[in-house]
Parts: sequence; structure tokens; C-alpha cells
Amino acid sequence: MKRSALLVVLAMALSLVSVSAQAAPMVIVGIAYDTGGPGDHSFNDAVAKGIASAKKSVKVEIVETVTIGTDENRQLRLEYLITRGATYILAVGSGYAPAVQRVAAAHPKLQFGIINDSSIGGLNVSSLIFNEKQGGYLAGTLAGLATKTKKIGLIGSAEQNKDFEYGYLAGTRATKRDVFVDVQYPKDSLGAAAKLMISKAVDVIFVTTAGSDTDILTAVADANKNGLKVSLIGVEPDQYASLVASAKKFVLASVVKRVDRTVVEFITHAKLDYPVTDILDSGKGIYGRRYGVAGGGLEFSLWTKASQKFQKQLTAASKRIAKNSWYLK
Repeated sequence: MKRSALLVVLAMALSLVSVSAQAAPMVIVGIAYDTGGPGDHSFNDAVAKGIASAKKSVKVEIVETVTIGTDENRQLRLEYLITRGATYILAVGSGYAPAVQRVAAAHPKLQFGIINDSSIGGLNVSSLIFNEKQGGYLAGTLAGLATKTKKIGLIGSAEQNKDFEYGYLAGTRATKRDVFVDVQYPKDSLGAAAKLMISKAVDVIFVTTAGSDTDILTAVADANKNGLKVSLIGVEPDQYASLVASAKKFVLASVVKRVDRTVVEFITHAKLDYPVTDILDSGKGIYGRRYGVAGGGLEFSLWTKASQKFQKQLTAASKRIAKNSWYLK
């Protein structure tokens, strides 16, 4: 009798465990793509790649949506993901920042993430950004090694921060101290800035702007047609013009933001219900994670034989950065 009673209790316990396991709700992760969605050769594609990779090891439900680009629509897209039951919501790109700030404040129990932006304070917002100083350092190292005229340049957007510039200057000085660096943040034509640099004998230009700028490519292509040797260093996936076949021959290398890895990490943390909340700025209450060379969150891709011959020096520079986690924060 005692044995029979024990078996009944055991069966009931197993039944409860089975019901509990079946009743456990699936974690729903919402993805708010930027305009165009996957297929843009930029951030959206990198995010889609990360989702595909995460699905191989993490069981979550992914709900996706794409904005048409207005601030109002971005907010509607985020709210749509909430209605679909998403408890972790990832916004792609800094364009979502105002909408994420409003929606996150209205839903403090939900966790949000935003890629390539660190302007939003609050524990329920994870800013997933990249160490642009380290990327700039590697670009500056290559530019210093590759230049023949000892004149290099950087063209950025007027609204962006100076992290790429700081790293670029540091990398150049660590390689060749007698190199002249022309830095421009034009408010109007980036192509005009490129032409001006080329007229000053600048032969390597680091382009840190987001999106495609055919004016810069045209200026560099024209210079090469006229017998000048001018090369570019870009940033992936901020730019997609460098993927065009006609432009590849002018691109020495690119700083690669491994967005796909940040997405895998965000989804993995969502499954564990453990937000990514490293302190990025204690004064402003900004949390998230800054991805750098250490851990493979930031890479440097060499595109040509001309740049690959400097692989040894660039590998040494990468190891130096990775070893010293305090370096170029």
C-alpha cells in the first residue's frame, strides 16, 4: 500500500512538472527594422543575419515590423510589437531614439534595445553601440601605413560625434608621426569635401558617414581616372555604396560593426530575462553595451592586396587594443 501511494504521488508530481513545462510561455522578441527592412545591405540585413543565427540555439518567438521612416510611424511600430506580446523589443538605428524614449517611459516593465545609439537614459533601454575610437584607430593605422603622399583625410557627417576622428588621429600618430590629417565634417556636399582633399594630395580617405554617398565615390573614381592613386576606408554596415562592384577597387578596408553578434546577445539575454545593462554613462543613466575589438564585436576587414600586405601590423594593433580593455574606451 505504501509503495502504491508513493507511486501515485510521484506520478502526480511528474504530471505537474509536465503541465508546468508546457504552460511556460514562449518569450517573444520584437524587432523594429529601419526603413526598407531586410535587403538594404546595411543594418537591417545585419540584424536579419543575427536573428537567423540566434534561432539556431535560442528558442524564442520573433515578431518583426518595418517602419516607413517617420517618427510617428516608428512609435506605432514599437507599440504594434507590444500588442503582439513582445517583452523585449529591439529597434534598428538611431532614427528610433525619440520613439524608443517615449514608449520605454510608458512601459517601464518592458525591455528595449536600440542599435547604434546611446542617447536614451533608463534601465529598461539597452543601448547597443560600437567602440568607434577603436575602429578609427585601426583605420588610422592602415591609412598611415598605406599613404604615399603622407596626407590622409577623414570625412564625416556634421551631426556625428568625434570618436572615429579621435581614434583615427591616434592610430595615424602611432604609425607615422609626420602624416598630415585633413578632417572635414561638411554640412553640404561630401563630394566637394573629397575633391578638396584630393586637390591637396590626400591619397587615403576614411569615410565615416552613414548611407550611400555616390559623390565621394565619383570624386575618387575621377581622381583615379586622371592618374591619381586615391583610396577609401569605409564603415560597415553604416555604408552600402562600398558593396557596389565599381567602387570595390577603390576601397582598401572597412571597419566592421558586428551588428549580428549584438542581436544574438540581445535575444539570448531576452530568453534568460537578463537585460544587457552595462553602465555606459552613469551621469546620464545610459545603460547597454559598447562592443569593441575584444570579443569580436568590432573587426577590420581588408579588401585589397595593397591593404593585406599590412596584415601583420594591423593584427598587432588589434591585439594591443584587445589586451588593454581600458585603451580607447
